Amino acid sequence: MFQLLKTVLQDRNIDVRQLTDNTGITSEELDELDTLVSFDQSLNIMKNALRLSGNPALGLEIGQRENLSDLGMLGYAIASCKNGWDALRISESYYQTTTNLTIVEMDVSEGIWTRQSTPIHPVEPDLIRMIVEEDLSGTVKLSREFSDAKVELLEAHFAYPEPTYVEKYQQFFDCPLVFNAPVSQIVFPETYLQITNKGHNRITGDLALKLCDEMLDRQDTQRSLISKVHMVLLKQPDNFPSVQVVAEELGMSERNLRRSLKDLHTSYQDIFNNVRKEIAIRYLQTSDLAMEDIAQLVGFSDSSSFYRSFKKWTNKAPTAYRS
Repeated sequence: MFQLLKTVLQDRNIDVRQLTDNTGITSEELDELDTLVSFDQSLNIMKNALRLSGNPALGLEIGQRENLSDLGMLGYAIASCKNGWDALRISESYYQTTTNLTIVEMDVSEGIWTRQSTPIHPVEPDLIRMIVEEDLSGTVKLSREFSDAKVELLEAHFAYPEPTYVEKYQQFFDCPLVFNAPVSQIVFPETYLQITNKGHNRITGDLALKLCDEMLDRQDTQRSLISKVHMVLLKQPDNFPSVQVVAEELGMSERNLRRSLKDLHTSYQDIFNNVRKEIAIRYLQTSDLAMEDIAQLVGFSDSSSFYRSFKKWTNKAPTAYRS
């Protein structure tokens, strides 16, 4: 995704070095295949992209320009599939080898195939829209690329209000649109999964899948430590443990934990703040708790400190998340 994002901005003569402002990584590191970009770093990159481009429909533009080759080894594997069913199975199993910002759920029943898309953590509305736009429009674009037949959607649903540029949705998706829906998803006829792929190549596909397996193994190793720290903090949301306590629970010294997290371009404080942000957003969206109470629940002694930190984390006031 990020290479395509850079290409889109470069086509507009925008200095892409600014994409990584306030992310803790450099533009050069973003070009390296082995750089692990965290969810928060990805969000900051997208915020920078929206600001630099001035285009609120940037997610749609990126998705519409995606090609199977942009998916790396997963793209090669899909391009070598025998039919749509094989492509669905492989994309379900290996989508995490690509930039992973969403929870993807697919279902085939009663003659239809649905693909849901939900950001993996709560994010602000303009970023939710950008993430979902890129994911779902990219899926449609790649489905059209995979098949020689015309791919027509039955419906497209979006779990957010209709944007001001809705005509772009109408032009691209070319189907009934539903906004403020319970989930964001695209709906295809199941018959598209029966389409055969003239470019089927079993040898190329097997090699690509082997490389995808190796990528997943590497990502699991790298991401597991971040996930473990995240889970230790979530287990005690009423009394967050210190970095020393977290390190002891993980069987590490504090020094080794800090060094290992630094190697993954993050820190205990970054993960701690992300956990507090997630919990605060959930309280704001699902409860009537007073701001002072939420501040205390996520570890702040007063609401003013909570307000300042929350604004720093999200660039929005806590009240923006109240329905």
